[in-house]
Amino acid sequence: MTVISDTPAPDQGRIQTIAGWTLTGLFAAFMIFDAGIKLVGHPEVAKSAAALGLPAGSGFGIGVMEAVILALYLFPRTAVLGAVLVTALMGGTCAVHLLNGNPIFSHLLFGPYLAVFAWGGLWLRDPDLRRLLPIRR
Repeated sequence: MTVISDTPAPDQGRIQTIAGWTLTGLFAAFMIFDAGIKLVGHPEVAKSAAALGLPAGSGFGIGVMEAVILALYLFPRTAVLGAVLVTALMGGTCAVHLLNGNPIFSHLLFGPYLAVFAWGGLWLRDPDLRRLLPIRR
């Protein structure tokens, strides 16, 4: 097995960083929206929670948890911890949708799709993580 170059060309590193921050920005924008509607108590949150069998009023707590995890993810010193917690959170959403018999690609896998965005963004923007988890041929 050979490791793809540990030291990318200067332009390649810059492009990876820009791509990483773009994925991170898309992920963060969705999470800000999602946590925001939960924190303000949008009526659709209560309706969706009830349809999923979650306790009444659980949306606010979930929104707080999402906001804290997002903050950890966006802060460089705790970004890996944030990504691990994002993965756990999205695994929980996957389980809730599985228990409710929701469609696979649109509902069940939506959380894992977001986790891939989070990890992909972090991997692309963090050279240390790329060295720790290299892509091999």
